[in-house]
Amino acid sequence: MNSYLDRIKNVLMIALIISVAAQINIDAPHVAPGFVFAIDVIVLDVFIFCFLDKYTAMQIALISAVFSPTFRFITSMKAGVSMVENAVNCFPDAIFFIIYGIIISLCVKAYMGRRIPLLNFCISVFLADFLGNIIEVYFMSIIRADNFVTMYMFNTLLVIALARTGISLFIIVTMEYYMHVQTERAHNRKIQFMVNQSVTIADEMRFILNNKEDVERVLKEAYALHTDMKDADMPEEFTKRALEIARGTHEIKGCYQEILDTLDNLNRNAHGEPDLLMSEILKFMKSNILKTAAAKHMDVEFEIDQRMDYKVSESYKTISILRNLTVNALEAFEGSDGKIRVMVAWCRYSSIGPCHRIEVEDNGPGIDEADMETIFLPGYSTKMNMDTGFVQRGLGLSLVRDYVENDFGGRIRVKNRKDGGTRFVIEIPPSKFEEETRWIFTS
Repeated sequence: MNSYLDRIKNVLMIALIISVAAQINIDAPHVAPGFVFAIDVIVLDVFIFCFLDKYTAMQIALISAVFSPTFRFITSMKAGVSMVENAVNCFPDAIFFIIYGIIISLCVKAYMGRRIPLLNFCISVFLADFLGNIIEVYFMSIIRADNFVTMYMFNTLLVIALARTGISLFIIVTMEYYMHVQTERAHNRKIQFMVNQSVTIADEMRFILNNKEDVERVLKEAYALHTDMKDADMPEEFTKRALEIARGTHEIKGCYQEILDTLDNLNRNAHGEPDLLMSEILKFMKSNILKTAAAKHMDVEFEIDQRMDYKVSESYKTISILRNLTVNALEAFEGSDGKIRVMVAWCRYSSIGPCHRIEVEDNGPGIDEADMETIFLPGYSTKMNMDTGFVQRGLGLSLVRDYVENDFGGRIRVKNRKDGGTRFVIEIPPSKFEEETRWIFTS
């Protein structure tokens, strides 16, 4: 019941808007006495195109045939003009709307419940506008016992129909483009969110996997210690404690494996790993960094120098590498303004042979020379909240090196720039990093 009332309410609202639009008009006495050209037909075109999947063209046209002439009749009452004369001028509009609705309904009958092709719709509204006006003028000729049907009238109505159809087309195309842009933006935001979440989960899985290997090592050592203590006739209390450590470690290993399996299934089933070009990843990273910088009230410039494009073999790991390096660069600015530059190129000669070369550099304070050997170790971090004393885990650069060296078979180096800041250089063999190459020629 509520749905039915809502439909009636919406149709009445559409008819009211069309009726108001009908008051914006131009008198055309040279066509027929009391005849006007109004913009209500343009509004009618747009509404029918937008709501054809919910309401029939005839429903909208019929309700407009009642409202629009009545509204015009009320608003055009003048002193010295009889009600009959005013009615003769206004109510033939109803004929136009009825004919318009019939023609549109016949033309779009095959598209009920779905979007009509724009070209077909434009042809339909042109015919409906042109023929509807001709029949309206013919009807006025009968009422007034005069002949208004002339070649001049035909030409005028033809031009008006073309003009109103063109304006309707422009409005509809503009609306469609705006909706497309908004939908694309919403889709991109959703994709960015999904990729961010998936990359974060993948990073945490990698940390857990690395810890799991440490747990397995502790488990072996605990069992070996238990065996050695038992062979050495150590007190039973000690051998039991060693065995309990081994059992507890085994339980932790099992929990780690369950967490890994759950996260892996969740990540794969929920999103899957998209096929992305390096250019798409760089745009994604730039958008993320600039949003983060804006949230921190920082003016950060993000420059991309891309000399080739290619589809990466493992997009999540590539995003994780670039995200960790660019976020580190952003945090190095410590709230001040700065510049981050990412360069992607092909390197023909390197210590690992021909390779993809990625450089991430910033103009921040740089890294102490004493820390250069330790920044890639797990747990290394210079980021500490002086108010809370909280120190970050320091796993980002360790994870970057793990991906670059162990997964992609490449290498990563870091050095301070002469003019200030830090430069990370990554070299990765193409066989493990790319699926399809697209060269970009730059001057």
